[in-house]
Amino acid sequence: MYKFIGIAILASCSALAGCKVQLSSPTGGSIATVSGNYSCAANANCPPIDVNDIFFDETFIARPAAGYEFTGWKKRQRGLCGGSTKNCRLFTSGFAGNDDLLGFLARPNEVFYLEPVFTRIASGSGDARRCYNTTLVTVNTTVVASYRTTDASGAVVPFEYDQVITGGASFEGKNALKATTNTRASGAAPSTSRSEAYFQPQASQFRVLEYGVEVESFTPEASESRVVFAPQQLERYDLSAGQSFEQRYTVNLRTRVRGFTLNDSNTVDRRTTFVGIESVSVPAGQFQACRFQTRETGSAGTALSEEWFGVDNGMLLKSTADGDTTVLLRASINGASI
Repeated sequence: MYKFIGIAILASCSALAGCKVQLSSPTGGSIATVSGNYSCAANANCPPIDVNDIFFDETFIARPAAGYEFTGWKKRQRGLCGGSTKNCRLFTSGFAGNDDLLGFLARPNEVFYLEPVFTRIASGSGDARRCYNTTLVTVNTTVVASYRTTDASGAVVPFEYDQVITGGASFEGKNALKATTNTRASGAAPSTSRSEAYFQPQASQFRVLEYGVEVESFTPEASESRVVFAPQQLERYDLSAGQSFEQRYTVNLRTRVRGFTLNDSNTVDRRTTFVGIESVSVPAGQFQACRFQTRETGSAGTALSEEWFGVDNGMLLKSTADGDTTVLLRASINGASI
């Protein structure tokens, strides 16, 4: 029933001169749009948005804060997208030439409402094994994904990649699978590159041993890099909420650029904590995700980062590091969208 009420309200709003959409965010999360044109912070009633022509088209995203999950848009009188748990798209195209809708233009301004509902979730709960997708470490798996990175200054870099897993490889004398990835970044500084990452899954233990990666950059400047983890870098999903594990390894880097060869070596102490499973909203949609926090200490100092991997699909949905935030725009595994 609410689906049809929402459609009727949107149609009326689309035709009203000066129709307004009132955004309200309760404690527990905020509202943003895919375009970045509008936002509403947690625990706020924000200035209403004027919708007064047939060119309005915005997709609104409910963003839960840590410890909360989005449970749907609020059902209320004159509420938009009430009851839906998906991103709320409001658009006014297609009404030109409709005399019935254009007749609303003579009516007084009216206000419609868009408000998310956030529910507190139990902190420190969940099993990280739910985010270990064996398909992602299986021969012949293909992944296509698009992301967007925003740095501390607000600069945005979209990028996309396609990846295929092959077997029968070796790296530094170790038998391995190989993930070959072609990456294309756009924005102010477009670039293209190809990487080959060598790893060995331990599916029964919900772990992955990462041996190293070779990267060839084509634009804006040609270069080659080879990274060796000694003995290896370990990724673990056999963790309960609140559990951590520590490792030490050396990163050996060799870079060839402009006819020069540069070598560097850095020993890293790494501590990874599985925070728990929580709801996360990214442009690709609303997901349950395993949240990991990592602290790395090496010759360059200490760096902190966070990553969210999707429950069941295992895809990286979001990451934060050094003031940069990366979010998933879309992805498919073996041709099926996540």
